[in-house]
Parts: sequence; C-alpha cells; structure tokens
Amino acid sequence: RRARGAPRSCGRMKRRALNTLIEQAQRVRDDAALRVAGAHRDAEAAQRTLDTLSSYRDEQARAAAQRVEIAPALLRVRERFARRLDGAIDEQTRVRSGLQEAIERRRAELVERQQRLLAFRTLQARRDEADVRRRERIAQRETDEIAARSATRRNGGEK
Repeated sequence: RRARGAPRSCGRMKRRALNTLIEQAQRVRDDAALRVAGAHRDAEAAQRTLDTLSSYRDEQARAAAQRVEIAPALLRVRERFARRLDGAIDEQTRVRSGLQEAIERRRAELVERQQRLLAFRTLQARRDEADVRRRERIAQRETDEIAARSATRRNGGEK
C-alpha cells in the first residue's frame, strides 16, 4: 500500500530504473558477445598463420630430402632458416594458445553477463507477477465491498 502523501510514481520510478538496468545489462552482454566473437576471429587467424608456417616447414623438409648433394654453406643456411622457422612456429603456437585462453576468459565473462541480465529479467517478471496479484486482490476487495453493500441494501440495511 502507498503511504499517504507518497508519490504515485514511486513504483514507476523503480520500474524505469529496473528497465534501465536491463537495457544496460543487455548492452554489456552484447559487448561481451562481440569480444568472444573477436577472440574467435583472432584465434582462427593465428591458427591459419600456424598452419601456413607448418606447411612451409614441411615443404622445406621435403625439398631438402629430395636433394642428395648440397654444398656445406647452403646446408648451414637451410639449417639456420629451419631453426628460425621452428622458432616462428613455436612462437605462433604460444600466440594461438594465449588466444584460446582469451576465448575461455571471454566466454566466462559472457556467461556472467548473461546471468546478470537473466537475474534482472527474473526480478522484473517477479515484480510484474506481484503487481498482477496486487491488482487482482484490489479488484476482489472492491467486488466483495460491492457485494456486501448490495446485500446490505437487499436486507433493508439491517446489520
């Protein structure tokens, strides 16, 4: 029940505040979803780079295996290049792993943001249900009062 002198808009202000919170939570959740998608794109790009480097290393190894004789200077250059390529593959593997971890962190954040949004929506649904029950009780009370007055009139005002 509203206290005497309390503004009628108090419930509306709470509803507006809750709607604002829901809208904000939706934006935050949507931003988190975009970050997950971005992390996926980054990880996929890192995987493509890793695949390219690995394929190139495999091609170099096949080409080296096909040559029977090779000059010692050229052999040293190829070995140095192979070590650098292996180092690049190792580094790219670390980058990809880091991006996979970022995906998991972003997913966890998205789940948290979705849960927060659902909590606000649940609160809103409960408030709506409480408002419906309150209006039903008021309507029932008014119906009971009308029925009681009608019965009193029928009975000739006897109590």
